[in-house]
Amino acid sequence: MTARRLEVRDLSVRFGSVGALHAVSLEVSPGSVVGLIGPNGAGKTTLLDAVSGLVEVTGGSIALDAVRVDRLAPHRRARLGLARTFQSLELFDDLTPAENVAVATHPRFRGNSDRIPAAISSKLQVGVLSHGERAGLALDRALAGRPKVLLADEPAAGLDIAGRAALAVRLRRLADEEGLGVLVVDHDVEFVLGLCDQVTVLDLGRVIAQGPPAAVRDDAAVVAAYLGGPPPLARAGAQDGRSGDHLAPQFGRALVVEGMSAGYGGLPVVCDVDLTVAAGEVVALLGANGAGKTTTLRAVTGSLSVTGGRVSVLGEPVDRLDRLARRGTAYVAQGRPVFPTLTVGEHLRLAGGRAPVGSGDALFPALADLADRPAGLLSGGEQQMLALACALAGPPHRLLVVDEMSFGLAPLLVSDLLATLGRLADEGVAVLVVEQHAHLALSVADRAYVLRAGRVVLEAPAFTLARQPERLAAAYLGDGSAGMTPRRPA
Repeated sequence: MTARRLEVRDLSVRFGSVGALHAVSLEVSPGSVVGLIGPNGAGKTTLLDAVSGLVEVTGGSIALDAVRVDRLAPHRRARLGLARTFQSLELFDDLTPAENVAVATHPRFRGNSDRIPAAISSKLQVGVLSHGERAGLALDRALAGRPKVLLADEPAAGLDIAGRAALAVRLRRLADEEGLGVLVVDHDVEFVLGLCDQVTVLDLGRVIAQGPPAAVRDDAAVVAAYLGGPPPLARAGAQDGRSGDHLAPQFGRALVVEGMSAGYGGLPVVCDVDLTVAAGEVVALLGANGAGKTTTLRAVTGSLSVTGGRVSVLGEPVDRLDRLARRGTAYVAQGRPVFPTLTVGEHLRLAGGRAPVGSGDALFPALADLADRPAGLLSGGEQQMLALACALAGPPHRLLVVDEMSFGLAPLLVSDLLATLGRLADEGVAVLVVEQHAHLALSVADRAYVLRAGRVVLEAPAFTLARQPERLAAAYLGDGSAGMTPRRPA
């Protein structure tokens, strides 16, 4: 077989004034599986889009089998041997599986029945297939044109343990037996580290580590990218490592989750989740992107129906989000949900009160001078303050659920906002917070849960985890003891 490989050299991509990728280099050799990982916003999908021709590059080069392709249209790159799968699968739901493969295959291959597996010859429309069947079909379609290099974007998303293991075996076999080069992006870090020969790690659009999986797993820069920087001093109330079980008898459990499962369109995202949040404590829900944190928050706040288990908020079963709000639950969704054209004062009045919280203006004094300013003209930190203030406006609340307060903000500002959550807990509010900067979250939390692939893999006092970073890193990245399938010898 003729040697093939993908070479990316000093690749840069900009969206207006924002740099998404900065001088990224990597290569995929024939018969190798290369992983691409990194935290939220690292630039992983942007890299795949750039290589496949869906976004314009602003610097560097892309070569397939020593042929420059970075100025070619996507269909011309495909004809030269580049195939791509998508996280959203991008199937034609009103066509049959065979038709889906046929429309993506060059005419010279359409007569080759060996490239269309018997498993997808069904005459059923793709829209009625299960997620696992659809994911397999997306891969079949990408492979039908006999590519030289496969770009796989989140191929394990939504698959159960058995499905991920089967996918890993299949990708490994394609590389080892057919010489296919594979570049795989996936949120399941342990899946990637167990499958790949080499791994590249991005953070904020830059390569921070490259090498064998074992070396990448232990790289200090990788651990810091996923967990955040060194932990600051914990708040006074959290330093004793108190647990929800200790708090519950005195203050009561505001949130009880038992064996909860939830997902989208029949696709499970989180399974058998158990967690509690007591009044007067901050609980951090941690995990890599794609672990199921936001899905968990949406389920416990009633904005997403649970498919199994039980969720109780303030002593009553979860039903609708509006009813939970009336009972004293506040939910701050990810992305700073504000109305750009409304002023700060209008937001607070719309939310049901003139003061940010029932305890007074002292919690967000910076907003007092911004009452007449449109929210669209606020900084990211000011918008996050406003979103939190609106959630807490009106009558006192008993449970606060916050999703990714730090998104797009400087760590120092995040630390200040998290300290606000600690003060609320000291007043008796139960707080559940999802936070990508794990060490910052642990500095204010009493306890923490870590999700991986939709399941709780670690629960411990925050005080303990802050002083045992190796346990936290293993929960995020795996300990290397359970690879999905053996890699070929180096």
